[in-house]
Amino acid sequence: MAELRKNIEQNLEQTEQQLALQISSQVVNSSPVVGFRWSATEGWPVLFVTPNVQNWGYTPEQLLAGNPPYAKLVHPDDLGKVVSEVEAHLKARDVAFKQEYRIVKPDGSAIWVSDRTSPVFSSDGSLVHLDGVLTDVTERVLNEKKLATALDEQKALNKRLEEANNQLMQSEKMASVGQLAAGIAHELNNPIGFVHSNLGSLEGYLRDFLEIIDAYEKAATNASTDPDAFAQVKRLREELDFAFLREDIVTLLKESKDGLIRVRKIVLDLKSFSRVGEQDWQPADIHQGLDSTLNIVWNELKYKCEVIKEYAELPPVYCLISQLNQVFMNLLVNAGQAIEKHGTIKIRTSMVEDQWVCIEISDSGCGIPEENLHRVFDPFFTTKPVGKGTGLGLSVSYGIIQRHHGRIEVSSQVGVGTTFKVFIPINSPSIDPISESTP
Repeated sequence: MAELRKNIEQNLEQTEQQLALQISSQVVNSSPVVGFRWSATEGWPVLFVTPNVQNWGYTPEQLLAGNPPYAKLVHPDDLGKVVSEVEAHLKARDVAFKQEYRIVKPDGSAIWVSDRTSPVFSSDGSLVHLDGVLTDVTERVLNEKKLATALDEQKALNKRLEEANNQLMQSEKMASVGQLAAGIAHELNNPIGFVHSNLGSLEGYLRDFLEIIDAYEKAATNASTDPDAFAQVKRLREELDFAFLREDIVTLLKESKDGLIRVRKIVLDLKSFSRVGEQDWQPADIHQGLDSTLNIVWNELKYKCEVIKEYAELPPVYCLISQLNQVFMNLLVNAGQAIEKHGTIKIRTSMVEDQWVCIEISDSGCGIPEENLHRVFDPFFTTKPVGKGTGLGLSVSYGIIQRHHGRIEVSSQVGVGTTFKVFIPINSPSIDPISESTP
């Protein structure tokens, strides 16, 4: 009876062991991780491999027999890199190292594996063999490649969008300059006109001066024989009003110089405003930007607007100043067009929370109906007559302010006027956006 019980227990133990072995085999075979032991000799002969290597299309018997040798399993494009890395790790006596490379399957296709290898050394320090666990990471690697491709495509798309945005901004900028071209030409024509007139007067003055000089030379030559020679020169000076010539020629030169300075300033402001593809972020003087833009649009405003400046003390602002100038131009031109006969435009600057500057442009014009306020920044929306606007000015301005991580607000009352407030960060475009509740 005892013998029978012992046999039954042994059979049960063997059955349990067999069941555990079957379960472990099932777990191993379903696992993406393949275990290897390689000999530390040329070609890395396989000493042991787990049965689930069959998932790669090979049998353990093939690989143990060296058919093919393990080095042939490694993709030829990766083999050189794998060998050099293994040699480097062994030389450094690393206890473990990790590599990623491709394994070629019997059908010629390839899978990516993550190989974590641990060298095993004998007591005398010589290398005995290498143990490795290889995980199939093909799906992850392919997803990474797809992600990288998608990222490259996104970068290319962003570049095209940036180019399109720059073209749109430049188109709107040139449209604004085009609408103001007649006024700018008039602003240039005034100083050029009086400089031209002064040059005509100076030409006449010069002839008179030369005539007087010639008379002096003649009198000096004939002084000994003609006692009336200097008296004739004196009469000529009185006839040509020499005293007036001396005084007026200085005035004409000063006026001409002032006129040319005025022309030069308009041209420089226009050149600065019209720059294409300005991409340099740098500290800039907001007040200088406002003044140069005001100089460009002045002919549009001066006959019907009184411009009041209330500038606070502001630090340099890190920005794309040529793009902000475009915003200022759109707001100033809109303010001028909102005033039908005569009114006031007020430009006010201030500091907000020591991190922002606020540029406020108010007009006493006709105002914007409440139902249109939420649409003023929409592309191509305009209440102006045909030929007076593109409908892109405020939309482009909104985009520029967003690019600066700022905000633009509008408030208006019909018959009273409109106020636009632009908030721009001073030091860095990466700070948190300014809240709606900021004053």
